[in-house]
Amino acid sequence: MSKHWTERLFIDEAALFIGSLEGRLEEAVEDVEGLLKIFSEHDVPEGGSVLDLACGIGRHSVLLAEKGYKTVGVDISPTLIARAKELANESNVSERVEFVVGDMRKVWELLRDRGEGFDVAVNLLTSHGYWDEETDRDIFRQTLDLAKPNGIFIIHTVNRDYLVRNFQARDWTPIQERRFMTMERRLDLENSRMFVTWKYYEQQGEDLIHEGTVELDHRVYSIHELRKQVEDSGWKPVSCYGDFDMQPLTMDSGIILVAKKSA
Repeated sequence: MSKHWTERLFIDEAALFIGSLEGRLEEAVEDVEGLLKIFSEHDVPEGGSVLDLACGIGRHSVLLAEKGYKTVGVDISPTLIARAKELANESNVSERVEFVVGDMRKVWELLRDRGEGFDVAVNLLTSHGYWDEETDRDIFRQTLDLAKPNGIFIIHTVNRDYLVRNFQARDWTPIQERRFMTMERRLDLENSRMFVTWKYYEQQGEDLIHEGTVELDHRVYSIHELRKQVEDSGWKPVSCYGDFDMQPLTMDSGIILVAKKSA
């Protein structure tokens, strides 16, 4: 049986993917500033506990730990988790942040013995939709079970309506110095799945060296679909924003959905 694309990208080809995350370290500073405003708006206690679901290299986990929060980051990739631990050490926050290698489809099993639960869980940068809709609901249910009463769940994701209105079949983006990635996309309107081919290149003099290719696909949601997923998993949606600046959602913005666990 062939591997799922998540295993190929985040485990087998993690050395390629990690550059994309390293190149976005500075972006996480603004993201966390926005998260802190959302925390305040929804009564997350200062120094509370945070679950960072699909944390990557821990960009947000480490910064939240620097702000005094007790953070646990979970990711399927040993390579990314190893880098997250390095960043925590470099920032002298290893005592306030823990990183766990594991599949988020089994997050409850991974973290169920950790006591009273989390004040807030975050799932950022469209880090869901990798499998099917039932799997997303199950992940959200498990996250609910790990949350404290009145705990909140913040989901940050691409907006399907934006993708339809601003669809780009081909694009490219720099990753690091002399490295970039091209993207070829196809959006299946019948089932709202985005199919993408990522090709990584390094510039050596006047030559472009192809480093690797990864094909992936994931479910993208409009806001009403995501709300239903969250509600069906037991959470109560309470707020929605267009981005970390807490501006209103539009068809040309992203989606940040905030949901709450009953007391």
